[in-house]
Amino acid sequence: MNVLRPVILSFAFCLSFSALAEGFQLFDLSKSGKQQDSSNLNQEQMVGAMSELSPEAIKALLEQKLPGIEISSVEPSPKQGMYQAFYNGQLLYISTDGQFLFTGNMLGLSGEQPMNHTEEAMSIKSAELSPERAATIDSIKEEDMVVFKADKEEYAITVFTDVDCAYCRKLHKEVPQLNARGITVRYLAFPRAGVGSSAYDKLVSVWCAEDKPMAMDNAKLKRQFSPKTCPNPVASQYNLTRKLGLNGTPALILPDGELIAGYVPFEELHKHLKSKSDPSETAGK
Repeated sequence: MNVLRPVILSFAFCLSFSALAEGFQLFDLSKSGKQQDSSNLNQEQMVGAMSELSPEAIKALLEQKLPGIEISSVEPSPKQGMYQAFYNGQLLYISTDGQFLFTGNMLGLSGEQPMNHTEEAMSIKSAELSPERAATIDSIKEEDMVVFKADKEEYAITVFTDVDCAYCRKLHKEVPQLNARGITVRYLAFPRAGVGSSAYDKLVSVWCAEDKPMAMDNAKLKRQFSPKTCPNPVASQYNLTRKLGLNGTPALILPDGELIAGYVPFEELHKHLKSKSDPSETAGK
């Protein structure tokens, strides 16, 4: 049994909020925005305003009602009469008639303990995307990263980071312990406030420094910044977080593409990496 799970909804990371992901909310889609353009839905997909819509119809409806959103998939949810729709690393619930939209966690109460169906669904979806993540990270040159290399490297993890994130700083304090255990830490930039923000400028200064690891140490451990500009990959790496559906920092991507959202103590992370390379490490636990 793994000691960690690729859980998206975590308290130990700094969120990049969106209007649809703050707590539990209910939206009446029958009264919001423009009326649905049924020209995008064929007769087979659209059964009627108050009857069950197909997943394809729900996808078109959400993208029409919520401009700018791109739904990756729509599936039946654990609750009859509702679909779950995935977008940008997040999850929405919508009634099968397309009338009501829910955001927040769906908890099942049928067992002895509440079950977080939202967390479970996001974990499964995250695992499905692991090979794609690994291929994406493999395509990035190390020279475009800020690398803290282990002398005797056994594993290399890639971390999307923001220097203003408290949990990112906490993780960075443990880089020496990670390196000592054979874990190389490679940073990519995730200015959560977006391109052009103060966080973006700070990361650009790190990436443009003559000694990037020292600049990262100064930024995270001493809160010291030396403003610099140069051609840099910070904006493209931020755009990559949108493609990968990352919502907060730190976001750790392991060699096989597994995503761990949030800070993990170095000993637990090392144990997890060992268990992936040698399952007998956690056999019977």
